[in-house]
Amino acid sequence: MAAILGILGICLLFIEFSSVLTVSIPRKVYRIPRGEDVTIPCNFTRPKAGDIVQVKWAAVPDVAGDPPIGILTFTSPNTIKVEPKYKNRVTLVHNIPRGKADLQLKRVTSKDTRVYVCEVKVLNNNKYAVPNKGSQLVVLVAPSPICKIVGVTEYYENIKLTCRSEEEMPGQNYSWQSYNTSKIPRPIPPMATDQKGVLSLYNITEETSGFFVCTSTNEIGSERCKLTLAVMPPSESKATIGKIVGAVVAVAAVVGAIILCCYCCGGKESGAI
Repeated sequence: MAAILGILGICLLFIEFSSVLTVSIPRKVYRIPRGEDVTIPCNFTRPKAGDIVQVKWAAVPDVAGDPPIGILTFTSPNTIKVEPKYKNRVTLVHNIPRGKADLQLKRVTSKDTRVYVCEVKVLNNNKYAVPNKGSQLVVLVAPSPICKIVGVTEYYENIKLTCRSEEEMPGQNYSWQSYNTSKIPRPIPPMATDQKGVLSLYNITEETSGFFVCTSTNEIGSERCKLTLAVMPPSESKATIGKIVGAVVAVAAVVGAIILCCYCCGGKESGAI
């Protein structure tokens, strides 16, 4: 009796496992440059002849707890529904009898960086896929640094040279090089600090003037941006402002004198009449 029950248990276990599909994605992470196409494979247990297989591709949302982002649904033999957001951007490269349903995503953008999940069911045999953790797509963006000067470029002031990419990736690195006014390389001033692309210069003088080049690097490549720094004495800028103000005052005085003369002359003529 025990032997019969054991055999029956094994049979039930076999039936239970036979109702489950296995689904796998070969790699946990796919790293693709922005603008290129990517194919994320989905392999599953080969169905039997006559099985109606349904494949769903979805993406994990940005906010935990939100519903999955639907991409497409395929139902054998050849019915496919693509969500409007992905129209003309996704294709299912499939061979259902061989257990293949790969997602091809075209012209990837930074917003496509997320986890993608493949779900497979056999509708007519009540078979379902064991949930898989999906695969992470990381869209790589080439550096595009922008350099700026923050602060007053006068003697003995403190300023910052900033270097930032419009779209930063994890692991993005920045480095600064300095050249004098003759374009000869020189060390960064010893008092300067360089933190994540922000070069802080303290107590600047005429010797600080020159050219500064920032290089931004990630796994795609590197790109540079350049700044020309001209440090002036404070008196020079103030003198320039004083000259402008003086000129404006002088012009106003001349115009006022002319108006006064015209008024006086007009009064005399009225008196003569």
